[in-house]
Amino acid sequence: MNNKLELDKSVLIVAHPDDEILWFSSILNDVKKIIFIFKGTENKTVEKGRNKILDTKALPYANKIINLNIAESNILDFANWKMPKQTFYGIQTKSQKYIENFYFIKNKLENQLSEFEHVITHNPWGEYGHEDHVQVFRAVTSLMQDLNYSVWVSKYFSEKTIPLIHQTQNYIDHVSIDKFVDKNFCNQVSSIYKSCNAWTWADYYHWPKKEGFSRIKKNISLLESKKIKTPLVCSEMNFIIMFDRQFTHLSKFRSQLILSCQKIFPKFVFNLIINIYKNFKKKNDKFL
Repeated sequence: MNNKLELDKSVLIVAHPDDEILWFSSILNDVKKIIFIFKGTENKTVEKGRNKILDTKALPYANKIINLNIAESNILDFANWKMPKQTFYGIQTKSQKYIENFYFIKNKLENQLSEFEHVITHNPWGEYGHEDHVQVFRAVTSLMQDLNYSVWVSKYFSEKTIPLIHQTQNYIDHVSIDKFVDKNFCNQVSSIYKSCNAWTWADYYHWPKKEGFSRIKKNISLLESKKIKTPLVCSEMNFIIMFDRQFTHLSKFRSQLILSCQKIFPKFVFNLIINIYKNFKKKNDKFL
């Protein structure tokens, strides 16, 4: 297998419009194609905005986009993230629509991926912890043996996803790359989503200086649960501080405190507080 990630022979597959700029911004201008899995959602304001963006080709990489237009199962935070259970279709939930979507995704992707040597997609724990992201990873990896491509995933994670990282760390190969992030480009694209009310992330999000990508082992059972006490590559990964979704009682308190500060302080003061907090986390968090 070629250890080098050749972006001109690669396709990026993301669950939702705006995932591409959040977790894969450093490679958008270099990959050959970008596939969006979902467009329809129960949030009709977001869906209308997505339609406008895609119909008008507003994004600077619009000519690369293929939209599979599958309706979301709307199951964010339905899984038990404290004690997650892996399944062939993603992560265990009680949603039948979520299971059905796995087959829709797999069938539609099978006709799109034969020309590519590399597929880049969400990681096994879904970046910050989104069930759809985990499902897209499962669908992509379920086809990699038959279609003979390598799979590369982002290195983003959050506190919420650490239990699932413990289970899936052994899927990650030792081969990885880092790419620098163009923050001006990120702000340009996010402003397009925001202007159409289709931005699904925090307005105050700050991109890292660089983001990493790891290769998935090709000959491994992707339902093995080889638990690892401390994830081996976390020192090289991109930690996502979650303010709006909480995992522990401490993070709930922290989230409320941060959101209160956002309301009380001017924007430049709030941003200063956030930067101080991030630097503190980098120095003291054992998972960084």
